[in-house]
Amino acid sequence: MKKIRVLTMLASSIFILSALGCSPATTNTAATKDEPITMIASEDFPSYSSIGDLSERANTIVRGSVIQTRVEALNDMVQAPAVNESALDEQTNPGGEDIVPFDKIYTIYTIKVAESFKGAYAAGDTIEVKQLGGQLGNTEIINDDNIKFIPTKDYVLFLETYEDTPASLLNSVQSLYVIKPAAKSTQPGEQALKSDVIVSANPENDLKLSIDELQEIQSQNQNK
Repeated sequence: MKKIRVLTMLASSIFILSALGCSPATTNTAATKDEPITMIASEDFPSYSSIGDLSERANTIVRGSVIQTRVEALNDMVQAPAVNESALDEQTNPGGEDIVPFDKIYTIYTIKVAESFKGAYAAGDTIEVKQLGGQLGNTEIINDDNIKFIPTKDYVLFLETYEDTPASLLNSVQSLYVIKPAAKSTQPGEQALKSDVIVSANPENDLKLSIDELQEIQSQNQNK
């Protein structure tokens, strides 16, 4: 079986299919179209030093929840205009293997917007957000970097949107937060003990987000 190196360049990330395997494998036997294929993907995103940097880079920031999920093959390759192609080939393809653009498998979530803090979306709108990974037919892409969306949770998403493909999180660690509802008092007549709490969906994220920061982001963008 011939292994093919795949190079995909996006505005905000580089996707690397770091392993490709077919199972079952038979020595000196060509792969058939019915053979299951699994590709292990890793993603290299820019990171941000503060919520301010994160919100400045995002062109859309919304609060919402998942109402629909689907898996789809997309070819979203973007060629950067100022790339030195010979230098890029030497860095990413030193062995001279074929570099082939191809449709990658994405899980696409439809998010119903409850509140908008930045961007063109408003409460009641829907926005599609894609994550690399999923299975179509006998082909599967596994991406352990992703945090899977759960329909029952209320999220804050820092996104980059595009004209002809679903939006993407700015990165898999810092761009997704979960809103936990305020704790309710057990005593009759008493109000909630605390306000809503925002926690990162990814435990590796060291950027903390508050309701006050979201309101400040919203106010700044309403005044523009």
